[in-house]
Amino acid sequence: MMSNQGKHSPLLDLFLRINTNNSRIDSSVWDFLSIQDTYKLRVLSKSTRDALEKVEYNRCRDGTDYLVPFPGFPGVLLTPSDVKNGAGLFTHQLASLKAMHKAENNDTQFGALRGGILGDAPGLGKTITMLALIASTAGCKPKEPDEFYDNEAINEHWKIMRVNPVFREEILKSLKPIRDFINVNNPKGYNLFREVAEFASPPYSDRRFPTVGAFEAFVTSKMKGTVPASTIDLFRMKVVAFKAGLDKRNRRLFNNPIGKRMMLERNLIPASTNLIIVPDALLEHWAEQIRRHIKIEVFADSIDGHGCEGVVYIDGVGDISTARFPLNHNSSKPMLSQFELANYLIVLVPFSRIEEQNYMRKRRRNEDVILGTDLSTASRSPLLRLRWFRIIVDEGHELGEHEAATDVTNFINDLASERRWVMSGTPTTGDEDSPDFTAKGLDQLQRLLLFLRHPKYGMSCDGQDPSVKHKRELKKELAKSAWNDDVKIPFLNKIESGREKLYKILYEVMVMHKKEDINLPKPIFKQGEVTIFIPPSVQSTIVDTVHSAGNDTAAYLEAMANLGVSGRRLVSEELRREIELKCKGSARFDLLLSEYLGTDSFQSLVDEKQAQYIVEAVKRERSELNARGGSIPDDSNAPITAATSSNNVACDRRPIKVVVYSQSHSNLLSVAEYIYRSFQAENIAELTEGKIADMAYELGRFRNSYKEGKKCRICGGWNDYNGKKLIGCRRLLMEVCDAEGRTFLIEPERVNRAVGQVEFNKSNNGAVGTPVDMIRLGGAPLSDYRISHKNWQVGDSLCINARGDHPLFQKRWSHNQWAAYGSDRCMELAEKDNFQGRDGFLGPLPDYEERCDSVHVKLNKWQVCGKFHGKNRWYLGPTLEDVDLEKELQDVFILLLDAKLSHGLDLSFVTHLFLLEPIDDAALLEQVTSRA
Repeated sequence: MMSNQGKHSPLLDLFLRINTNNSRIDSSVWDFLSIQDTYKLRVLSKSTRDALEKVEYNRCRDGTDYLVPFPGFPGVLLTPSDVKNGAGLFTHQLASLKAMHKAENNDTQFGALRGGILGDAPGLGKTITMLALIASTAGCKPKEPDEFYDNEAINEHWKIMRVNPVFREEILKSLKPIRDFINVNNPKGYNLFREVAEFASPPYSDRRFPTVGAFEAFVTSKMKGTVPASTIDLFRMKVVAFKAGLDKRNRRLFNNPIGKRMMLERNLIPASTNLIIVPDALLEHWAEQIRRHIKIEVFADSIDGHGCEGVVYIDGVGDISTARFPLNHNSSKPMLSQFELANYLIVLVPFSRIEEQNYMRKRRRNEDVILGTDLSTASRSPLLRLRWFRIIVDEGHELGEHEAATDVTNFINDLASERRWVMSGTPTTGDEDSPDFTAKGLDQLQRLLLFLRHPKYGMSCDGQDPSVKHKRELKKELAKSAWNDDVKIPFLNKIESGREKLYKILYEVMVMHKKEDINLPKPIFKQGEVTIFIPPSVQSTIVDTVHSAGNDTAAYLEAMANLGVSGRRLVSEELRREIELKCKGSARFDLLLSEYLGTDSFQSLVDEKQAQYIVEAVKRERSELNARGGSIPDDSNAPITAATSSNNVACDRRPIKVVVYSQSHSNLLSVAEYIYRSFQAENIAELTEGKIADMAYELGRFRNSYKEGKKCRICGGWNDYNGKKLIGCRRLLMEVCDAEGRTFLIEPERVNRAVGQVEFNKSNNGAVGTPVDMIRLGGAPLSDYRISHKNWQVGDSLCINARGDHPLFQKRWSHNQWAAYGSDRCMELAEKDNFQGRDGFLGPLPDYEERCDSVHVKLNKWQVCGKFHGKNRWYLGPTLEDVDLEKELQDVFILLLDAKLSHGLDLSFVTHLFLLEPIDDAALLEQVTSRA
């Protein structure tokens, strides 16, 4: 271990530091050790141990070096792109990590509160902060529960049982996990296992295994290299089971909740895994942050450092090392077993999976009641079978929002873990102007303490055992009562003791930074105003009714019906009383106008005006950006404030990215309808509802301004890739026939227009099929026929462009090429079905000579390209499976965002945010605006 120059190697130097006064460790030393190695080291030298307690962090964004707890934050912001860009943690993140480390290590006894609430303001990088905390403890396992039994009594009983052949069954039961693993995964180890089992089976005629611990140590040492650590843990749990039963004095303990909880914890598999529970819309965000900013190979088990498997598991997707982005999420994909989950450092699980697992648990409990199964040992979710190292709930304020805890909240509270964290930039929510805002906020905070298992104001959860459910509820009530007596009531009554206790609790569990604390610029708010004119017909109805109706209630109701007031409102007694009270003087006018302003008709006018305002603002900003020289997508030095700031408008070259946000799903869709009329569909991404894979795809389009997919070799149609395997082309094709009876396939874009009644009558028998009525198109011009297949009907008369060499369409294959791909068989199948089946092929178009630009045809049917060209029926040519994925640039600058999916999204690249309605909830307003 000496270099060519006679100097010590860094690894040897590490251990020779015990003889020096220099406590600083060369950072290159750690290159010789894996994360797992660093935690397995036993340092005997006090000076070396003291030196290892702190390591230097020299990548802080302020340029200063800081001492942080060992081993620092390995792998965080060390991906090639991060290193190239000089990425590092901010000062406020290091401060948060220091406080979080303290919160987790103030009290290290089993069952102590270890964790808290990471409440840094939205947009301050809580995700990276939490990943840094995870990296700093990679390889650690949760503390074992205390041994609650008398070892001397157990060893006395062991001496009796070790010579009893009946005890052989208990010993073999404890070895069953090892035998099962070897039978399935390592048959070569069976001979060794058989030797161990025979040697360890009582009765013992010699002095082997004088204690239970000696038996456990023997099996562990013999099998350690043959089975994984998780299997050894299962063996140890089995030993605990019969070990506890050897002391008869424990029977009373096992019948109360405390003993049951301790046995439950001891029967769970201890894992160094961090469980991160996130809203469905944030699954892609977390996966993307890990992929971009965590050097996964640092935590992998491979010796060469090149393997990346076994570090991060994304539920419904798989190992992050093999995941495709946008996420190819499949909600029907079964969850891994508890043994497989225990091998990962991070497990990402969406709320929808928690809901599913809770539903399965409830169903199993019902079945167990019917079958008479022991409820305390009934089959449970893999998530409930582990004792996690750390549980993190992103946007965890949802755990405290509801007085009556939801099933999801109860399930999360039942999970066993040594450390617990809630992530939320707004831990308490509500309208600040509400008189009970403070009271509700205190209630929400107490419910978060339930999850954190605060020793007094939370609970030690016994929820996995249904037999103590009533006692669990009692403990919740006691915790709430203590909170009300000690904190809530005194605080609301402005008693100093309430404020002091609240401050003390927050100091223990809360880690928080606001943007004001680190001098970040605030978003620029502008109040948009639009003028909406009441339609003349509505004005006439209101004026005429005011002058003629008098005190006639029925006349007012009739007028309101004409104005568009809903039927439910018209039959309500409340409206009739208002009419009777206000049918005198000017109040009649105000009443009619007020009722009209609440109608869907007026809301439609509002939506149209809002959309018009947004469209004009977006076009203006894009025009001004072009005047400044256009956008610079990778402009990392662009100012954080909006492009409309007069101070920064000259230097802001970021691409215009707009979010249209609404708390009303219906309002958002209505405004979107008008926005789509002004921009192309590819300019707009929607995050409104749907599956995780669809949301990940839309968010990826908006962030990266490109789409990923495959182009069909047959029709040239584009097929978006949203994570699922692409098999058949999804582009719609039309089968049409002309006046001469020739049948062929066309792309919808070839339709010039639908043929209306007037054109049909003037065609001198040239048109075929049935004329199309404009009413069916909702008043849109006949040229819009091709836009939506919802307007199509079999037999419709169409005018198409049949030009074979059209520059906008992919060149079609020749008849000879199609014959090689099975077109003759296609025609046989089509004739057999009288051309009413699914078979057809996109062959050459008929030759119409000079009139090819305007050919009249009749629509026979339509379906996707992949069904016309069925590989399982006749088609022998190339399919989408034979085509590589490619990226196609898109100018995506608008995101339609539903309030339900907005929490936690990384929108730091957004330049403009349009709120369709005021937000009274200050916490929600902070959530939305602080991310853009």
